[in-house]
Amino acid sequence: MRTLTGTVGRMLNQAIAVTRVVNSCVLLEMDGHAVLTDPWFTERWFLRRGEPLGLRVAELPPLAAIVVTNPATNHWDLRGLRAFPGKDSTPLYVPTAGMARRARALGFRRVEQVRWGETREIAPELSMRVVPAGRTLVWPNNAYAFSTAGSRLFFGGEIADVALLVRYRAEHPPADLALLPVNGLRPLLGPPLVMGPAQAVAGASVLGAKVLVPVHDAHGRDPLSALFRTTGTASDAITLAGTDLTVVNLPTGERWESAR
Repeated sequence: MRTLTGTVGRMLNQAIAVTRVVNSCVLLEMDGHAVLTDPWFTERWFLRRGEPLGLRVAELPPLAAIVVTNPATNHWDLRGLRAFPGKDSTPLYVPTAGMARRARALGFRRVEQVRWGETREIAPELSMRVVPAGRTLVWPNNAYAFSTAGSRLFFGGEIADVALLVRYRAEHPPADLALLPVNGLRPLLGPPLVMGPAQAVAGASVLGAKVLVPVHDAHGRDPLSALFRTTGTASDAITLAGTDLTVVNLPTGERWESAR
């Protein structure tokens, strides 16, 4: 089932719902609790979206938390969060101490640096585990595994190595749904920064997920695009997936709900 952006604020009692905002910025709903990932609402002259913005800050529902995977501008848009009304009360989880300092300076009162392996209870019956997702240069990338009484969801907004998911899955239960990058973004010289479609499909299967929602798909034309290239799309992931995995190619601004 899909519903349009205008219904996002009316929280339905579904196990899992997903609204993709842009890139790896996603509104997750889990048993009535909303979590925003990798906020990105404002473009820069050097960094364009390549797809429409699915939600504005003013359209967000009350959030149980905001989680951030890495300090790149298209995952960590503090300028876009200036107008966010819940800075006093909304928990914000980030991977580095410097990010936490900048968020406090902007007015976030409940910001916290979280490290690999740590867990948090971010709402009644909603827990979160911080999962290793590799590094970009020296900075750690966080992935996040969420659990409620009836569902498990894995979000990796900036992850390239399927082996990291193998290690995670060896010690933890399967996910119901995985959100993983698919465009395989990489510099002209050097390894990929994120998964391509084949790795995303393999990663979702490793996690035991029955549904994959691709993120980190589009890549805008801007000065930075001359230094990077992509290697796939969500459509490629659909082609590569087997019969035991459903790939939901979710346009920005639309809401997908899991079946009961």
